[in-house]
Amino acid sequence: MAFRWISLSLSLFFLECASRIISNFPHTEESFSLTPKVQWIQSTNEFTLRNQSLSKDFIKLSLEEPFLKSSTKETISKYRMASFQFKESLQKTCDKQSIDEIKKEPGKVTIKGKLTGKDCSTDYQLIFQTKSDTEVEFKITLSDLSLNRIQFHYGSSPEEKIFGLGEQFTYDELKGKTPFLFTEEQGIGRGDQPITTGANILAGAGGNAYTTYAPIPHYITSENRSVFFENSGYANFDFSDTKKTKVEFWDFQSEKSLTGTIWIGNSSKSLIEAYTKKTGRFPKLPDWAYGTWLGVQGGTEKVSAIVKQAKDAGNPVTALWIQDWCGRRVTNFGDQLKWRWYADDTLYPDFKKFVKSMNDQNVQVLGYINSFLADTDPKKPGDDFTNPLLTEAKAKGYLVKNSQGEDYLIQTVGFPAYLIDLTNPAAVRWTKDLIKKNMIGMGLSGWMADFGEWLPYDAKLYSGIDAKIYHNRYPVDWARINREAIKEAGMEGKIVFFTRAGYSYSNAYSTLFWEGDQMVSFGTNDGLASSIIGLTSSGISGYALNHSDIGGYTTISNPLRNYHRSKELLLRWAEASAFTPVFRTHEGNKPLKNWQVYTYTKPDGTKSLGDEDTVNLFAKIARIHFALKPYIQSLVEEASITGIPVVRHNYLVEPEDKNLLNFKYQFFLGNDLLVAPVVESGEIVQEVYLPRGRWLHLWTGTTYDGYRKIQVPAPIGKPPAFLRVGGKSEGLIRSSINSIRNKD
Repeated sequence: MAFRWISLSLSLFFLECASRIISNFPHTEESFSLTPKVQWIQSTNEFTLRNQSLSKDFIKLSLEEPFLKSSTKETISKYRMASFQFKESLQKTCDKQSIDEIKKEPGKVTIKGKLTGKDCSTDYQLIFQTKSDTEVEFKITLSDLSLNRIQFHYGSSPEEKIFGLGEQFTYDELKGKTPFLFTEEQGIGRGDQPITTGANILAGAGGNAYTTYAPIPHYITSENRSVFFENSGYANFDFSDTKKTKVEFWDFQSEKSLTGTIWIGNSSKSLIEAYTKKTGRFPKLPDWAYGTWLGVQGGTEKVSAIVKQAKDAGNPVTALWIQDWCGRRVTNFGDQLKWRWYADDTLYPDFKKFVKSMNDQNVQVLGYINSFLADTDPKKPGDDFTNPLLTEAKAKGYLVKNSQGEDYLIQTVGFPAYLIDLTNPAAVRWTKDLIKKNMIGMGLSGWMADFGEWLPYDAKLYSGIDAKIYHNRYPVDWARINREAIKEAGMEGKIVFFTRAGYSYSNAYSTLFWEGDQMVSFGTNDGLASSIIGLTSSGISGYALNHSDIGGYTTISNPLRNYHRSKELLLRWAEASAFTPVFRTHEGNKPLKNWQVYTYTKPDGTKSLGDEDTVNLFAKIARIHFALKPYIQSLVEEASITGIPVVRHNYLVEPEDKNLLNFKYQFFLGNDLLVAPVVESGEIVQEVYLPRGRWLHLWTGTTYDGYRKIQVPAPIGKPPAFLRVGGKSEGLIRSSINSIRNKD
């Protein structure tokens, strides 16, 4: 997405009202006990919902200005390659608020009144309902159903830090920021230059600091408060005012109300537990998932040779991910796939037999699927691509429609395709049958369940649901369908699929996330560094199991500057990935332009970029990850029970250490392993900040006291990482690291 172009009328967005709220109820300063511990407090200037025993507030509503506003706006969407641009036109706005009645009863407070403005008037109702002493639900309804935007303003403090909102890639803390939430392509560059400008000029696809595949309207704060909105329309969150938070949701009337939950607690981890208890938790990974997942493609001979090469180098390969199991389709963008979901017998003759042969070597085989069905490319003369699954889906009415009721043809990167309508029960059954027969039936142990963020804003769906609110739900249903197919095949717990697009409740269905298509660069906004932020931010909002493509994915050849993967980048990315739940490589969209973890020469003499040193260094890094299997396994099990992520944001582990928050590219694996990956080119010495306690450098054995910055050597193959001395898992980690330090 290049520019989110908005008409001048959007200057009314979050418009401040100079006058106080008009109160038409008998006003007295008082408090009312909703439960023995939760009180509703009314003062001259604000309402407060507070847990008195914890001395924590669920919410504060100022009476100095409206805390509710609403408007009607017409929205025009531009859509290209899942990059969205919106133009809004204001029809009417209700920016003045009155309060006519406050009804207080055990466990519940109801506020009623009016929102008014020029040519605008509506009754509103705001209900707070206690679910426990630490959990409150809220619901806002308006009587005028033509109002399609709602704004909710509530108190914050200048010191309050904001974390979460799903998978963010640029900012790990959001106070002062103005993120929007809408699942889409993350963009190419996202602010890194010159690639972002180039992507915008050519395709409007540069993105920005807030574009993401997997947003979630949930965050936690440094005041141990957690806020979650149930709605799925486009949303704006404005944290730029130090004293209040402003939230706007679009098309909320299609969901009847603006609804959500607020939790308070004594720790950020308890808040994540509460949130994931409501929204879902990931299952445990199967035992085979903790080794190296080699991402290779190119046919039986090539992938077999590379697996052997890696194993001979001592690489603990336990999985082979071959995305081109369904066939290879070369386009201007690079090496792509035949989006028809059955084995390609040219690249992989007798695919089922090949899978079994890999299984016999203790290597599981994974494939690829997405919710598209590709068509012939009319721009490519003589394109011989055929897709019998598309023909069948068209005949049976299984595809998303456009505003004219025709099958919605979408131009993807490389060729046109159609989306399966996941609101059609027959289409869902058909899709699950494809997965069960053509993938599970072939012996696959998992797959990438790609895409999910491409539903057009103006699409027409079988169920009649408005695409404006289903857009963010589409990837959730895509994950659910994959999970149900596995369950129906009796393979729950044995198969892993990994998704990149998501929204609220994705964590209830997906078995694993990955971060999508980062650039093959050291870029801050869309390279190696951004993948660290994606891991730490997403864990706060329920994505407890996440990882990235080792080496990145998006490869660009351009006269101004080439973005091709270097040996250094590949190995530095591998080092960071060694401390994540899953260790998986990707060749990138242009494999021959990228440095690879293998060496290979095709029969025609074409050589991959790689060398023996890389093969051996990569195997050494892979052994670090594999040695940590017992520790990572314990964290995955903990995540399945509590929702607490495997890779942890600094705030989750050391919430009192304000200095640590300045080192956003450091992270924790569990509580007891601090990782400071090298994310800049040319660095061989790394500056690290150590929090409280004593810390053992894994490679030198030197112990350091905390609350200090240090510098340590960081040669490739020895990523900066520190063990918490006296930590609960100290013994487990020590034995794991000793087992490889003595060998390597």
